[in-house]
Amino acid sequence: MKPKLFIPQPIPEAAVKRLERRCELTIYPYTDRRMPYDEMLEAVRDQEILYALGEIPYDRRVIEAPPKLRFIAAMHSSAKFVDKDAATERGIPVAILPSRIARTTAEFTFALLMATAWRLPEADRFLREGKWKQNQSMAFLGTRMFDKTLGIVGMGTIGTDVAVKARACGMRILYNKRRRFSPVEEAGLGAEYRPLVDLFREADFMVLTPALTKDTKGMITADLIALMKPSATLVNTSRGPVIDEAALEQALAEGRIRGAGLDVYEHEIPEAEVPGPSERMKSLPNVVLTPHMGSAARETREEMALRTVENIERFLDGKRPLDVLNPEVYGEAARHDERIG
Repeated sequence: MKPKLFIPQPIPEAAVKRLERRCELTIYPYTDRRMPYDEMLEAVRDQEILYALGEIPYDRRVIEAPPKLRFIAAMHSSAKFVDKDAATERGIPVAILPSRIARTTAEFTFALLMATAWRLPEADRFLREGKWKQNQSMAFLGTRMFDKTLGIVGMGTIGTDVAVKARACGMRILYNKRRRFSPVEEAGLGAEYRPLVDLFREADFMVLTPALTKDTKGMITADLIALMKPSATLVNTSRGPVIDEAALEQALAEGRIRGAGLDVYEHEIPEAEVPGPSERMKSLPNVVLTPHMGSAARETREEMALRTVENIERFLDGKRPLDVLNPEVYGEAARHDERIG
């Protein structure tokens, strides 16, 4: 008999077809809602493999519910929503992915930056609501990006790729990161290092891309936001808790900065029953808001799904999965990961 495998939301069809060759699948079919927790607890009871994704919480109760559970495969690079300790106590490997979303997220970040600068969502609504009455007026002005200064907080793979794109658009690049680049690396990127205070004072556009760790949680304070130019724009595709969201909201509401583009929020699934920005933030016209979709390219999601399938296939073939969150179940040293989200 084929092993039973549970998937809590739809995944790319190419991955489904490969899994159907080896497993009996149970897939929650909806993309517009989350599976109720009690339903999920019941659905996993006879499962041998759990597919984890979408930050749907696989807590201790979920992991302990199926007596025949043998493996958890996460379509995620950190899978903080899986209770690793509960799985490890049962000797259940949890497979994850190498980071495959950096370039996609960088592209999305730059798109959000441009959409915010040019007020594209607002312009779309303006036209659809029949408000377009004349051309060449002062009624609907965005701001150009070339000749402007871009500040990047967190110059890892995502931030570096954003810098490359910004440089191609004629922007000056400033950055801040925990470990400064060498002079040769800075010259190659065309980027200049700045302490955070100076970065926020100088930048016309500010992009946040650091990983969420104990050190970066809350690092963008109200005092830093207060240093921004009135004409400045901030974009966050990192994690919501890196910034004081209430302080940002207040600065936007008072017009102390020009605008913001946000893909991540202080309160998100699975921690919050009502995730996302506040109602006040949603009402502000100078903010572009998206639902944490920085890796939502069709090609990228398919690559992620197929890598997850490969981990499942390897497990079923008696091989070690490629990337294991809890390698101690194989008698190996535990992983060290500073990320908390």
